[in-house]
Amino acid sequence: MAKLELSGIRKSFGTTEVLKGIDLTVQDGEFVAFVGPSGCGKSTLLRLICGLDEITAGQMAIDGEIVNDVPPAKRGIAMVFQSYALYPHMSVADNMGYALWLAGTPKAEIRARVEIAAKVLRIESYLDRKPRQLSGGQRQRVAIGRAIVREPRIFLFDEPLSNLDASLRVEMRIEIARMKERLGTTMVYVTHDQVEAMTLADKIVVLNAGKVEQVGSPLDLYNKPTNRFVAGFIGSPRMNFLPLGAGVGDQRFAIPGGSVRVPPDLAAKPSEIGIRPERRYVPDRYRRDPADLRSPGGQALRAYPN
Repeated sequence: MAKLELSGIRKSFGTTEVLKGIDLTVQDGEFVAFVGPSGCGKSTLLRLICGLDEITAGQMAIDGEIVNDVPPAKRGIAMVFQSYALYPHMSVADNMGYALWLAGTPKAEIRARVEIAAKVLRIESYLDRKPRQLSGGQRQRVAIGRAIVREPRIFLFDEPLSNLDASLRVEMRIEIARMKERLGTTMVYVTHDQVEAMTLADKIVVLNAGKVEQVGSPLDLYNKPTNRFVAGFIGSPRMNFLPLGAGVGDQRFAIPGGSVRVPPDLAAKPSEIGIRPERRYVPDRYRRDPADLRSPGGQALRAYPN
C-alpha cells in the first residue's frame, strides 16, 4: 500500500494544456475514482501517475518519494487497461505471470502468486486455458490478475469494464469490490460510469477541462455539490436547473410554470435553483399548486450563481 500525492501537476501536448494544475492526495489503502466528461484529462492523469507520459510541471510523490523521473517499472504501480491486452498464444497462467518471468522471479514463486491471484478472482479452473476460450468478463479477470501478481503499491484502472455488456459490468463491479476488501491496496479508478464510481469508491474526484472541480465521498458530491457543474454532472437523471425570477411574496419566487418557496439564505443572490428529480415532493396542503416544490429533508433546492 502507498500514499500518492500530486502537487501542481500540469501536462501539455504542444501548445495544448490538458491538465492545469492538479492538487490531490490519495491516502494509503484508499479507493479513488476519477470521473468527468470526455476530454477532461482523466486518462491523461492516470498515465502520468503510471509514468507512461512525462509531467510537464508539478511534483508527484509516492510515500514521500518524488517519482517524476522514476521509470514506470520501478514505481511499484500496476495498471489495468480498457483493452485486455492478453497474449493469445499463452495460457491464462502464463499471461498472469509473464511480468514476473521477465523480472527473473523463480518459477515456484510465480506459480504461487498466480494461484493466489486466481483464487481471489475465482479463475482457478481457467489457468490452463487460452484467452480465446474465455468470456469477456473472464478475460478482464485475467487482466486484473496479471496486475495482482506483481503485488504493486498502487493499482490503476483505466475504464476496465467499458468493453463489457451490462450484466458483466455488474458482475465485475462485485469482483472489484471484493478484491478491494481483500487486498486493501491503494487504487485509482477512471470511469465514465457514475454507478461504478458511486458504488466502488471511497472518494471521487470530479474533473472538468483539466481541473479538479470537487473531491469528496459519493454522498458528499451528490448531496453537497460545490458548484453548478458538479451538481449537473453527478446524478442520473440529472438535476433540473430553473431560473429564479422575481419574488411573488412569502419567500416565493417565480419559476417557469409557477413559483417555488426558497429559504432566505438561498434566495439572496442566486440566478438558478437546482432540483433533484427524485426529491420533488408536494405535501397535501399544497396540492392545489403543482409548481410548489418541497423536500422532506430540505435538500431538494440548491442555489447556484451564474
